[in-house]
Amino acid sequence: MGTSWTADRRLVAVGMAATVVVGFAAAAVADTLRLPDVPVAVADDYGPGDGLSRWVLGTADPAALVTAATATPGVVNAQPLFDGGVLVATDTAGPSVLAAIPGVTSVEPSVSVPVMADPTDPYWSSYGWNLENTGSNFYNQSGVRDADVDATAGWAATTGSGTVIAVVDTGFDSDHPDLVGSLWSNPNEPCGSVDTDGNGKAGDCHGWNFTTGTADVDNGANGTHGTNVAGVAAARAGNAEGSAGVAPDAQIMPLVIGSGQNVDVNLGVQAIRYAVDHGADVINASWGGAFSGSALAALQSAIDYAGDNGVLVVAAAGNDSGDRDSNALYPASLADPALVTVGSSTASDTLSSSSAYGATSVDLVAPGNLVFTTWNDGGYRLVGGTSIAAPEVAAAVAMYRSLMPTATAAEIKQALLDDVDPVPALTGRSVTGGRLSLDGLAALGSQQVGWTFTGMTGAPGPLSPSLASSTDLPAGDYTAVLGLGMRLGQVYAVSGQQLVVGGSTLTTDDTGTVAVPLGTRGPGSGTLVLAPSTTLTEGRYVLTVQLLQDGTPLGRASAAPLTVATAPAPTPAPTTGAGPTSAPTTGAAPTSGAAPTGTGTAAPTTAGPTGAGPTGAGPTGAAPTSSVPTAGPTGAGPTGSGPTGAAPTSATPTTAGPSTAPTAGPTGSGPTGAAPTTGSAPTTAAPTTARPVPTGAAPTTTTPRATASPTGASPVPTVPPGGSTVYPGVGDFRVTSVSPNRVDAAGGAAVTVRGTFTAEPRVLVGDSGVGTVLSWSSTQVVFSAPARVPGVYDLVLSTPGGGLRSELSRALTYVSSSGSAGPTSAPSTTAAPSTAPVPSGPPAPSGPVVITGPGGQKLVVTAFFSGLPASLWSVDCSSSCAGTLV
Repeated sequence: MGTSWTADRRLVAVGMAATVVVGFAAAAVADTLRLPDVPVAVADDYGPGDGLSRWVLGTADPAALVTAATATPGVVNAQPLFDGGVLVATDTAGPSVLAAIPGVTSVEPSVSVPVMADPTDPYWSSYGWNLENTGSNFYNQSGVRDADVDATAGWAATTGSGTVIAVVDTGFDSDHPDLVGSLWSNPNEPCGSVDTDGNGKAGDCHGWNFTTGTADVDNGANGTHGTNVAGVAAARAGNAEGSAGVAPDAQIMPLVIGSGQNVDVNLGVQAIRYAVDHGADVINASWGGAFSGSALAALQSAIDYAGDNGVLVVAAAGNDSGDRDSNALYPASLADPALVTVGSSTASDTLSSSSAYGATSVDLVAPGNLVFTTWNDGGYRLVGGTSIAAPEVAAAVAMYRSLMPTATAAEIKQALLDDVDPVPALTGRSVTGGRLSLDGLAALGSQQVGWTFTGMTGAPGPLSPSLASSTDLPAGDYTAVLGLGMRLGQVYAVSGQQLVVGGSTLTTDDTGTVAVPLGTRGPGSGTLVLAPSTTLTEGRYVLTVQLLQDGTPLGRASAAPLTVATAPAPTPAPTTGAGPTSAPTTGAAPTSGAAPTGTGTAAPTTAGPTGAGPTGAGPTGAAPTSSVPTAGPTGAGPTGSGPTGAAPTSATPTTAGPSTAPTAGPTGSGPTGAAPTTGSAPTTAAPTTARPVPTGAAPTTTTPRATASPTGASPVPTVPPGGSTVYPGVGDFRVTSVSPNRVDAAGGAAVTVRGTFTAEPRVLVGDSGVGTVLSWSSTQVVFSAPARVPGVYDLVLSTPGGGLRSELSRALTYVSSSGSAGPTSAPSTTAAPSTAPVPSGPPAPSGPVVITGPGGQKLVVTAFFSGLPASLWSVDCSSSCAGTLV
């Protein structure tokens, strides 16, 4: 979200400070949630839309027509449709202009339908009745206990972790505090301008905006309705923010097909197919209308496609109080086995007055009368209608899928409908005559083995993570299948890795897994503990476990992130006091090669070099053979290296400068190595006056920059990796430091960026180097630097769609492994291609894709590891965690 929302967010936050944390324990009961001091507004508008007209163009050559249409005045964007047509959005170009484009055989208006909103009931409400109805936690409506979805019963079995809900709607709010961590990540395409997965949508790392043809899934102020739907489905729980979604650990795949109060059906068709192709477990469509023709046929075909691939589509029944059996709206009225149509109920278990119904066309109802949910200004609203009931059911489908990974779409749908709570007032109003309930998930969840992962972080070297089961196992002969993967853009299986388990040394195969025999166990045998030991290099890994009972999988596999990183050096704080006013004793050498430790901001008036000295080391503690000059350079020493201990071959600048100290000097230490044994001092003093650093502008760096060449190019320093840079709070993330600021060109270094982070940012080094986030918190982000050719690169941290962004110019310097200078000038950030592995999608039929990892590991592309949900990387395992079902 842009900065224009800041003031509104503050106002909403004041009125909506959360006081309740919802727990997941089996015996948990939702607390009664009080009405906030400042009431939550009832939603009354979703915005005006983008004002564009959309047309479907017939053609025999869609690719050529997209190019021709895009170049036509008045056409804002053009994109091919799955049926061979081209959809164009126009501001001034009408049908006559479009018909004149070469290659156009027909021009038809695209079909626009309203989102299923119900803004007419002016109620205020408290929060939570839809999840657990206590008989009093609703507002301005009557209610009864247990007229809810039985959320806590469902959460005892699953919270939807590892599942993906595609929200085909108007947008998302990636900055919303209650949606942080819910955004889906495309495992086959990092954010950026490169179409890595080959789907024609460059940068679709978190979904796609079909209305603009861009990766901006937030869609600005036009994304309100989609934000409502996302919050109902998957707002985070236990985060002291707002509300909870029905599946609070599911991921949201935002697919934008409209703006404000309307969506485009043809774009909806595109989005449904995209969702299926990119791994969505369920698709939510909270919109619909009366239409026919090619758009209806295409929509039917897309839902068929979803069902054929095991994906259910959940549709809102409509808010016109109509009978869908006789008064058709689409997609709600489609007779498709892959479709689930949902009506809306009240806190008293009656049909909402505005809700559509249908004895044969509406499958079930779900709470939808003034439900508390997210709004795209960072706050909340009370929203009513079948638009809200539908995502509750979509979230339930995701939860069933998490416990029934091999079930067909028909089996998931049947389980969902079998578990409804029958309600007398709904008899004859829907197929089931009932309201959504998650009680049935408890029985399914009893078959799942729970695990607690500990010891999942550490420094490179030997590690001993521990996995403890939390389930009393039924009798049987057991085997644990352990798996190890590594995340480098996508997730690879680690092959040939030795694991020591129970005194036996086992080695992972090309699937990244190894079987550990456990013998016969039975009820009362106690907690099962696995403690594999292994040695790992720096990187971000994932550890998985699948328990087999008599050779058959017991429940689903569990996975948790395993982070291996060198602890970053402490970041030096900015200093304000004056430094020494005189030099050390003339001619005195540092003892044992140690560097002076003073960090004053003023440079000495008579001292030698205050930055790093020559990198070539001489005998330990040897003093220079000539006296210290009255004033040395304030930047780096010579960058050329010669024989060990030899004097540098190039001299420092000879132009004398004033001997007074500058107002601000380097904040770092003095010489980093031993003094050279030979070579004379400069014949004249180098300038000591440094350019003052404007307050709040340029960063202060502890790394000396090499002297500029006569052409103005910036040489790459030969100093080894390390150093840090202090910033005055740059950009939206208020970045205060980067450490280290020099990294090895081979990649893999753990870089810590400190600042204020409300969401996990994506990291880009230069224009094409994607950094892998190893960990993040509200105060810092640690990422693995991608491989790059030696040079100086910008560092950009941003949220999807560019809502939050901090751009740090020339923040990272890459040096070669040998310490050589590399190019004599900093390369363009566009000229240095990344040498990091590029995600290549599923392996080719001819054999698995194998690459060599940063530590020499054999990494193999497998369907299991490449298909792991992005949500598992946001699980905090720094102390312990339950992992993610996969």
